[in-house]
Amino acid sequence: MPQRLAQTWLTQQALSHPALKPDAALAELKDKDLDALGQAANAWSITPDGTEGYAKAEVTAGGVDTRDLSSQTMESKLVPGLHFIGEVVDVTGWLGGYNFQWAWASAMACARALTPASTAGASA
Repeated sequence: MPQRLAQTWLTQQALSHPALKPDAALAELKDKDLDALGQAANAWSITPDGTEGYAKAEVTAGGVDTRDLSSQTMESKLVPGLHFIGEVVDVTGWLGGYNFQWAWASAMACARALTPASTAGASA
């Protein structure tokens, strides 16, 4: 997480949890404060308010190692039941639609793996 975003988020959390000090070192926080931050992070929801459009669309490199995933289901080999798709996976392609294709294809593989057997043959 970028430092500015983390700092802003911590400052907002301190408003509802006065014991939290946004500038405190992690080691200085009490277990209950760390638990509160963890719960807040897990409950955090972001709703985008727009995009820059396809003219500005790009992708990033890095992410979950493909060696740790099933290529058929996108399921983690390390944590059963956990799946990763799209740009969160360490797959890099040229700009111009290749990364979009990877995102869609990995999502389809994952969706098919998660679809009950009775509907697995249905076309998307």
